[in-house]
Parts: sequence; structure tokens; C-alpha cells
Amino acid sequence: MPRKKCLGFKEVAPTIQRISIYQTNARIYIIGTDFSQSYYRLLKIDRTEPKSLVIDDDNRKYTEKEMDEILKMIDGGNTNSVNKINGLQKTVSSFGIVGFVRFLEGYYILLITKRRKVAIIGGHFIYKIEDAVLLYIAPTANKLNPEESRYVKTFLNVDLSSNFYFSYSYDLTNTLQTLMRLHPAQPPPATKYVWNSHLLKDFKHKVNPEWVMPVVHGFISQNCINVFGRSLYVTLIARRSRYYAGTRYLKRGMDDLGNVANDVETEQIVYESYTISHRTGKYTSFVQLRGSVPGFWSQDIQGVKPKPPIRIDRGSPFSEGAARHFNSCLGRYGCPVVIFNLVKKKEKRAHESLLSQELEGSITYLNQFLPPDFKIHYLHCDMARITRSKERSIIDLLENRSKRVVKMNGFFHSGHELARNQIRANADWEGMGGRFYTPGEPGRDQAGVVRVNCVDCLDRTNTAQFMIGKCALGFQLYALGVVDDPQLNFDSDVVKMFEEMYEAHGDTIALQYGGSNLVHRIRTYRKISPITSHGRDIMQTVARYYNNAFADQDKQMAINLFLGVYIPEDNSTHLWELSTDYYHHHLFTTSLACPRPLSYTKWWTDDVIISLPRPVLEVNTCILEYL
Repeated sequence: MPRKKCLGFKEVAPTIQRISIYQTNARIYIIGTDFSQSYYRLLKIDRTEPKSLVIDDDNRKYTEKEMDEILKMIDGGNTNSVNKINGLQKTVSSFGIVGFVRFLEGYYILLITKRRKVAIIGGHFIYKIEDAVLLYIAPTANKLNPEESRYVKTFLNVDLSSNFYFSYSYDLTNTLQTLMRLHPAQPPPATKYVWNSHLLKDFKHKVNPEWVMPVVHGFISQNCINVFGRSLYVTLIARRSRYYAGTRYLKRGMDDLGNVANDVETEQIVYESYTISHRTGKYTSFVQLRGSVPGFWSQDIQGVKPKPPIRIDRGSPFSEGAARHFNSCLGRYGCPVVIFNLVKKKEKRAHESLLSQELEGSITYLNQFLPPDFKIHYLHCDMARITRSKERSIIDLLENRSKRVVKMNGFFHSGHELARNQIRANADWEGMGGRFYTPGEPGRDQAGVVRVNCVDCLDRTNTAQFMIGKCALGFQLYALGVVDDPQLNFDSDVVKMFEEMYEAHGDTIALQYGGSNLVHRIRTYRKISPITSHGRDIMQTVARYYNNAFADQDKQMAINLFLGVYIPEDNSTHLWELSTDYYHHHLFTTSLACPRPLSYTKWWTDDVIISLPRPVLEVNTCILEYL
């Protein structure tokens, strides 16, 4: 099967970048244009049918002059001085449509009104949403009923100015390796990370694709560093899954489909800052995962307990849920999949160790049926116990494990291997895994992924991921020819900058899931944090407990409403009247049509096992090109 001999990443379909909203009594007119205002598009929305989203897209491109004439004609046709009817009125200017939503009455449109550039990758700008507005489409002559108003208030509790990102020309839902390896094909957005998927479902099939823009939730940061006179961009992208999303104690373990709580994919991209095109630059990236232990478990937060007991809710002798989860991992990343478990293994009274037993048991069971070359790798480190030890250094242990993990998976590099690295190969480079450089094809690929977890997947996980990322960063700089030795010193400027980025990354993920910043930071595990930090740690612990006990329920309702986990209907139980959302996430519990795995032994899907060791999407794209 032929492979492509050049790497690049293609711009996604052109996207409308500037939007103006006009309205009359009967219609809303949405005028969109590209960045250079070289052409315009027009959408018309009927306001007389509030409970139906009636959109007319003529799919035409207009010049600025033609659009001005259309607006003047609409204004003239809707102005009546005798009856004091105003004509066309401009309502708001926007940078993009997040989507449309309906509760009990009419539809609303959610628009981005402020944005901020946070990163650039090969000439493609990435923006953070700074502000958004929700507009009611129907004329608001009548006041909304109390239930409708409460749904609106709950929906707006998802603050779009809090770490939501988009790009007009770069697919944020897929990894850099996927985009460049599949070039010139354009892979579809990974729906797992499209947080406005529910808001687009009534809209995207009715309009030109230029109007549709995926929005991701998580964390994005970029810094420019200078290493021996060479300027590089280091970018950190964290994508939070929209499946089984929620807050710390209300979302533990996984749902019936194998989607785990606090599921975040983190990608670090390094490339030279002078690069303004994906065709001329050389890019490197490394991807890792975090996510809750894949099992049916929970913690009861009733009462005042700093550490609620862990409870295994459902036994699964054939590890069906874990099978679905790891099948998904193998399908997206290929193999090897490496599990790095940081949860305690031995305790006087079983608490965290229950999760280690659950995870280790599932992997042992599933591995006995996988072909030897595709087995799931399992590593364990009791991070809490070793941190308290005076004889052992947790940082030294993590450094050794990180090097082992990175060498198993490798990393992505879009360029040829440097001649000097071949002639004077560093000892640490020997045994580097992944898919290798070949004479007829540039670049190397990351093979598989490392998945890190503790109980919350916050403090310990962030430090372990930083150590893995630090190790990968050294190899990325070595592959680009920036350093002669991939072993990076903690005192170097690049590592200090990278540590700050990972602290911000950890704080953001912790706020989204746990309700507070990190309690134990990277410096805590390095044992160099000042004594004054203990007071801050206590305050973060109190803040996290308070949010978990008193604020998480409202936050969970907002997330469920935003993502379409709960859809309001007339004469149905309202969202705030539900005692639990368990049955919205565990549909098989109440359904007789519970899907079973293909087999209790052959637990994978056919497309995954045929594609291994490569990801499904990459193999399918190559097959289509061959045909």
C-alpha cells in the first residue's frame, strides 16, 4: 500500500470569521464574511416559528456591494412609518456561531462576541473565547415562563469564557500527527472533543460547512523559547472529552460505553518559530492521556468526610466496560497502550487499593486474549508512599519511568533524521520506539499512547505527566537538532518554562473537575516548595471540598444541559427535580437492549484489530487512497 512521501496539514474548510446579526419582526439575517472580507454569505432564520429552527441558506457568495444592496432592500421592505414599524436593525457583531439550543419554548443562538489569540501553529491561529451572548430568536413580546428562565440561567452557568477554544483553519480536535500523516486528506473532527456538538446538531446539516465551527474545552498555552540562538514555540494543548463529563465526586469511573471521567488528552508541540507554513517547517509532538480508573465505582459525599470511602458499585467479571474503553484507546492511538497507575496498592484499610485491584484485574483479563504484540502494558508507582519516604526520590523514579514510557511510544517528527544524530547518536536515543524514519519517507510517528491515572487524576497525575512531557521535550529538541543531549536539567530555562506551563495546565484541569487549583504541585513532589506553600495547600483543599459539597450539583446540571445529556421536554421531570443523573449516563442499566461485546474473549472490534499496530483512522485513509 503506497504511503505519502511528504507531510503537511491541510487547512480545514474555509470558515466564516466575522458575523453581523440583523433582525426584522419576521426574520433574523446573519451576514458572514471571511477574514479578508473578499466574499459574504447570508442566512435567514424565520422568527414566526419559534419552536422550529427554520433556516434558509442560499449557499451563494456575494460581493460587498451586492450584500449592501440586499440589506437596503430588506430595510426598505420592512419599514412602515405610518404603523411605526422599524426596518432592519443590527443586533450584534460576532466572531462565530457556537450553535443553537432550545429548552421548552423557542430556539436561542449562541454567539462568540470576544476572542483572544493564544497560539499559532504553522500559520494557523488558535483563539480563546473571551465572551459570548445567547440571543432568543423569536420576538420577545411575552415574558419567558419561570421554567424557561431557569433553564436559560442553568445553561449560562457553563462559562464559555473559561477555557473554550476554536480555530478557523486548524482542527483542534485531532492530534498534529493525525493531521500531518493523513495529509492531503482532511480527517473529520474527533466528535469526542467537540463540546458544541449538541448545539450544532440542528444546524450543521442545513447550512454551508463554512458556518460550522467546532469548539473544544480544556487548556491551551504557548511560549517562545530561545535555545542556543534558535527560537522555538512550545505549545501545550489539553482536550477534555465531552463524554461522561462532569465534576469530581459526581463523575467517577466510567459509563456503560467505556467513557471515563476526567478524560483529557494532552499534546505538546515543538517547532521553530520562524516557521510560517506547514510545508517548510519541521514539527514534533507527543501525546499522553489522563482519565479515571475504568470501572464502575463511586464515592458517597453524604456527610462531612474529607476522604469519602471508595465503593465498587458493579462487578464486571468479563471487564466489559474496560474492554470498550481500551478498544477505543487502541483505535485512536494504535499500540502499545501503556497504563501508568499511581494509585496505592497496599493499605491497612482498603481505600485506593480497591481501584488498583480493579484496574490490574481488568488488564490481566483482557491481555490474555490479545495477540502478544498488541498487549496493554501496565506500570505501577505508589506515588504517595514514595513521596513520604526519606530513602527514595519520587522524582528520580518518575524520571526513569518516563524515559521507559517515551521510548516505548516514541514521538512524532515531521522531518528527516539529522545526519549528526546518526553519526554521533546519543546513548539515550538508542532503543527509541514508535515508527521509525525510513529512506523514502520523512518523519517518525508516535506509536500508541501512555495513559496516566491516580484517584482524581489531578495532583499526582499532573506531576507524572510533567515528568513524561519533560523527557519527551528533550527528545523533541534533540530530533530538531537544538540540543546534543536529550537529558534536560531542571535548572535550565526551558524546563522552568515548561514546568510553569504544566502548573497552569494542572490548575486549569483541576478547576474544571475538582473545583480548585492543584493542591500538591510539581514543586511539592520535588520537595523544593517553600514552607509558606503549606498554607496555600490547605486553602486549596478547603476550596475543593467546599465546591464538591455545595457547588458541584449546579455545575453538573449545567454541563448536562450544555452537552445534551439531558434534553428538556414538555410534561417531563425538570432537570433540577432529578435526584440523580445516573440513568442518563448508564443507559444500559434500565434498557433490555443492552449491547454486548462481540465476545467475552475477542473483546475488540474488527476495525481496531485489523488496523493494529496503527490507528484506525490512518489505516482507513490509506485504504481509501489506494482504492
